[in-house]
Amino acid sequence: MALVINPSDDERERSESVREKQQINHFSHRHPLQLSELHETDKAVCSGCEVDIVGPAYICTKPHCTFLLHDLCFDLPRYIRHHSHRKHPLVLRPSPPYSDGEFTCDACGRSGNGYTYNCGTCEFDLHVECASLPETENREDHQHPLILMSEFPGKMDGPDFVCYVCDDPMVKGCWMYSCLDCKCGAHLECAENLCT
Repeated sequence: MALVINPSDDERERSESVREKQQINHFSHRHPLQLSELHETDKAVCSGCEVDIVGPAYICTKPHCTFLLHDLCFDLPRYIRHHSHRKHPLVLRPSPPYSDGEFTCDACGRSGNGYTYNCGTCEFDLHVECASLPETENREDHQHPLILMSEFPGKMDGPDFVCYVCDDPMVKGCWMYSCLDCKCGAHLECAENLCT
């Protein structure tokens, strides 16, 4: 016969409170971090992905240190193999390995100074969000799935090739979502809008 004890609400709250107060080390920061809950009014930006944080986050326990991470950024794998860069594994770097402290993402073309998935051999970099983009997107306004492309498909190149969503030119060298059946493409951010 097993003895089952159901904790009271008070005991559960105390347990959660202890877990939230626990200090945790992370490879990307020299001070301990503590799990906390952030709200819109905190106007907090993740030190890893550089995106606003609302919800669970790991914050630095030292006063005057503004380092904080989304709970998802806290759990990112240190190494990944990515379909866009098959030659070498990509290493999660807490800051760009370049002298100016900045990188340009090989997916979206935007710069960053937070986390990067980096290949030091090839100087290839991805924002953590770009490294986790879905392989396909389904949009309400298009009959076929859009496929993530890291290179322009042959017949979709040239100055007249525009995003079918916003009509702005597609930028050569940046990734896009493409429909090979319809010979059209969409910017990464445009494809994410109106997804089903």
